[in-house]
Amino acid sequence: MTLAMSRDSEIAHLRAENQRLSEQVKRLVWVERRMIESQDRLDHQISLYRQLNEIGKRISKSFEIGEILQETIQFIIYDRNFERCLVLQRQDQHFHLVQHEGYYDETEIGSLALSSHHPAFQAFSAEMLLGTMEESNPAIRDLGDRIGMDEFVGFMLAESEFLILLGNTRDRAKYHHRIQIEDDTVLGLVNLIQTIQSALSQTNLYTQIRDRAAALEQTLQELQQAQTQLIQSEKMSSLGQLVAGVAHEINNPVSFIYGNISHANEYATDLIELLKLYQTSNPCPNLTIQEKADEIDLDFLVEDLPKLLHSMKIGADRIKEIVASLKIFSRMDESDCKAVDLHAGIESTLMILQHRLKATSERQAISVLKHYDDLPLIECFAGQLNQVFMNLLSNAIDALEERCEQDASFSPQIQITTERIDQNVSIRILDNGTGIPDSIQTKLFDPFFTTKPVGKGTGMGLSISHQIVTERHQGRLDCVSNATHGTEFIITIPAKAA
Repeated sequence: MTLAMSRDSEIAHLRAENQRLSEQVKRLVWVERRMIESQDRLDHQISLYRQLNEIGKRISKSFEIGEILQETIQFIIYDRNFERCLVLQRQDQHFHLVQHEGYYDETEIGSLALSSHHPAFQAFSAEMLLGTMEESNPAIRDLGDRIGMDEFVGFMLAESEFLILLGNTRDRAKYHHRIQIEDDTVLGLVNLIQTIQSALSQTNLYTQIRDRAAALEQTLQELQQAQTQLIQSEKMSSLGQLVAGVAHEINNPVSFIYGNISHANEYATDLIELLKLYQTSNPCPNLTIQEKADEIDLDFLVEDLPKLLHSMKIGADRIKEIVASLKIFSRMDESDCKAVDLHAGIESTLMILQHRLKATSERQAISVLKHYDDLPLIECFAGQLNQVFMNLLSNAIDALEERCEQDASFSPQIQITTERIDQNVSIRILDNGTGIPDSIQTKLFDPFFTTKPVGKGTGMGLSISHQIVTERHQGRLDCVSNATHGTEFIITIPAKAA
């Protein structure tokens, strides 16, 4: 009896111990399962935050709002597996759809506009709005119907300038990441939104700085243009006044000489005829008269005096032509846009540069070949256009002189061609000089750029010429150059002023 009771007691004790061990094993299994779940959740969080960190870095490097928003949409749809993501931008009193993406074509919603006063937006908490399938708020359900999502999350960005809405429809929610309160992904998106906020603020600041820099650059260019215009205006004003003053001062004495040469010629002719009559009536003058006639070489004087007066008349004609060319070039009385003869302006410029075209001890004369089309009168600012001709022809002569220094047998040449092309007029000035290197052709029209040595030129001729042609005449000034065929400048302007 005692042995049986002892055995029963031992069996009961073993059963109790087994039960205790079983419970302990269950607790250990449960703890292990919880640890595994916790580790999985921790791994998931680490992976999520690594992805968020990576997308945050990419977003932070961008300075374009469109790129930032598109990067965000791609991450939300394809990395976080939400069905749809919409980006709306505030314009006046509405949010208008600007970017969107989703898995299914039939979810295309076209142009969407939400009133910024929609009652659902009043439920935003800490810049976040959460709507689930069990939502009882009619305003949030109405918003879900408008955007085609049964469960969604909304975020306001950039002081409510942008609205991001992401979520799923009821039918397809099981295929995508569900939206739940306290979900790690949703909480992680809050951190992403903060990164996007910083990126947008940075982008706005960058845009402001860039716009300010562009405005400053534009102001600098305008100041440079104003500076060149002031210098050019002063230069042309001084040159025009000088040329007009010289022409006026020369014109008076030349007119006096020119007007009296004809009378002097008549007087000389009358005196010669009188002398011949005297010689006929008195073929044997006294010794004193005969000696004086021999001393002054009377026969040569009588023969050469008309020639001398004729030469003086030719010289006076030449001076009158030069004075007329100076007046045409200065155009002091034609500062407005008027219809003028372009060929007259070119000829007057060539007349002024005639001394540079003549042969010298170092080179041959520069030949000028003219191919003039039958042009009508052209509406232009004649004085300024003449300055362009002067700059281009002077540069052509400089290039030809440089090549002549390298080759004494070189035959320098300038070709001037005018042509009517539809409603425009083209003036081509081509020289066979040294040409312009490709490396500096893009800088030709920059203010103060020059390839000439110090002390020669101002570096403003081509810049001012380009400005006169393009801005004042709404035309084009192009340059074609190579070392073999020299340089050609092509002026194209409308035949009638704009």
